[in-house]
Amino acid sequence: MKIKLFAFDLDGTLLDTAPDFFKAVNILREKYSIGEANYNEVRSRVSQGAASLASYALNLEGKSTDDIEFHRQELLEIYQVCCLDDTDLFEGIEEVLNKLNGENIKWGIVTNKPRRFAERIVQNKLGSFRTPFLICPDDVGVRKPEPDGLIHALDISQSKSNESIYIGDHKIDITAGKRAGMISGAAAYGYIPTGDKVEKWESDYQFNTPLEILNLIPK
Repeated sequence: MKIKLFAFDLDGTLLDTAPDFFKAVNILREKYSIGEANYNEVRSRVSQGAASLASYALNLEGKSTDDIEFHRQELLEIYQVCCLDDTDLFEGIEEVLNKLNGENIKWGIVTNKPRRFAERIVQNKLGSFRTPFLICPDDVGVRKPEPDGLIHALDISQSKSNESIYIGDHKIDITAGKRAGMISGAAAYGYIPTGDKVEKWESDYQFNTPLEILNLIPK
């Protein structure tokens, strides 16, 4: 089937944001006199959100939700300062987006990242690709795995769900895509949680590198 809309997750799919989250986690740990974090542990948690990162950073597993929320906000304030320092496109993403633009194929971004971060990062790191749409939880009131953001993407791009694919690096991305009636693609090169298996997500496609996405782009 010819795919007419490519929708992407942001962190761990288009952009390698883990280096800046690693920096933010270490700044937070230093504040509380805790040694340097494990990079792979941070990387594996990026797509699970700031609460997971804060919990790891300060060993908050089992603590109250109020404690975790306080330190989540603390981490995000740090991240806001350093979020553009070392973030970059995954190798191959430039070719994918240039191909989509060159073939006049619709694409865009649906992320769980709050707009105050996502908009700034997309403008800075992806601005040259003229991203057609960026949909954040702020826009639809819920986060993935709820499909609302993807349904909104289908509406604003005037796309049919069965001719559209959503690509992300977490099981919730695959769940959201399926709930929206879309084709699903797992970015296996992204931030896979420790102990998780991409094969168990039951996605329609699995991409071990971004360049493999090119195989689905109509010529």
